[in-house]
Amino acid sequence: MVIDNETVTGLEQKSGKVSLEMLAKLTGFPVDLIKEEIFKGSDAEQVSLDDLRSAMLTYLDSTMLTQNEK
Repeated sequence: MVIDNETVTGLEQKSGKVSLEMLAKLTGFPVDLIKEEIFKGSDAEQVSLDDLRSAMLTYLDSTMLTQNEK
Protein backbone atom coordinates (compact mmCIF):
# COMPACT_ATOMS: atom_id res chain seq x y z
CA MET A 1 0.00 0.00 0.00
CA VAL A 2 1.34 3.43 -0.92
CA ILE A 3 0.61 6.23 1.52
CA ASP A 4 0.30 9.46 -0.42
CA ASN A 5 -1.56 12.77 -0.20
CA GLU A 6 -4.45 11.58 -2.37
CA THR A 7 -5.28 8.39 -0.48
CA VAL A 8 -4.65 9.52 3.09
CA THR A 9 -6.60 12.55 4.23
CA GLY A 10 -4.79 12.50 7.60
CA LEU A 11 -1.51 13.35 5.88
CA GLU A 12 -0.76 17.04 6.10
CA GLN A 13 1.01 18.22 2.97
CA LYS A 14 3.17 20.84 4.69
CA SER A 15 4.20 18.87 7.75
CA GLY A 16 4.39 15.47 6.09
CA LYS A 17 2.68 13.82 9.04
CA VAL A 18 0.03 11.14 9.26
CA SER A 19 -2.31 10.65 12.19
CA LEU A 20 -2.12 7.38 14.06
CA GLU A 21 -5.91 7.20 13.82
CA MET A 22 -5.71 7.21 10.00
CA LEU A 23 -2.90 4.66 10.11
CA ALA A 24 -5.07 2.47 12.32
CA LYS A 25 -7.96 2.71 9.85
CA LEU A 26 -5.69 1.81 6.93
CA THR A 27 -4.07 -1.15 8.66
CA GLY A 28 -6.98 -2.44 10.70
CA PHE A 29 -4.90 -2.38 13.89
CA PRO A 30 -6.03 -0.47 16.98
CA VAL A 31 -4.29 2.82 17.70
CA ASP A 32 -3.18 1.53 21.12
CA LEU A 33 -1.47 -1.46 19.52
CA ILE A 34 0.34 0.79 17.04
CA LYS A 35 1.49 3.08 19.86
CA GLU A 36 2.65 0.20 22.07
CA GLU A 37 4.26 -2.09 19.48
CA ILE A 38 5.51 0.23 16.75
CA PHE A 39 6.21 3.44 18.66
CA LYS A 40 7.06 1.87 22.06
CA GLY A 41 4.39 3.62 24.12
CA SER A 42 4.62 7.07 22.52
CA ASP A 43 1.79 9.51 23.23
CA ALA A 44 2.11 11.17 19.81
CA GLU A 45 -1.06 11.44 17.76
CA GLN A 46 0.77 12.14 14.50
CA VAL A 47 4.07 10.94 13.09
CA SER A 48 6.16 11.96 10.14
CA LEU A 49 6.45 9.52 7.28
CA ASP A 50 10.20 9.25 7.95
CA ASP A 51 9.52 8.33 11.59
CA LEU A 52 6.87 5.83 10.48
CA ARG A 53 9.26 4.17 8.02
CA SER A 54 12.02 4.01 10.60
CA ALA A 55 9.75 2.60 13.31
CA MET A 56 8.33 0.00 10.93
CA LEU A 57 11.80 -1.14 9.84
CA THR A 58 12.88 -1.44 13.47
CA TYR A 59 9.73 -3.40 14.32
CA LEU A 60 10.08 -5.72 11.33
CA ASP A 61 13.77 -6.31 12.04
CA SER A 62 13.10 -7.18 15.67
CA THR A 63 10.17 -9.43 14.72
CA MET A 64 12.18 -11.27 12.08
CA LEU A 65 15.15 -11.70 14.42
CA THR A 66 12.85 -13.15 17.09
CA GLN A 67 11.33 -15.59 14.60
CA ASN A 68 14.75 -16.68 13.30
CA GLU A 69 15.81 -17.57 16.84
CA LYS A 70 12.99 -20.13 17.21
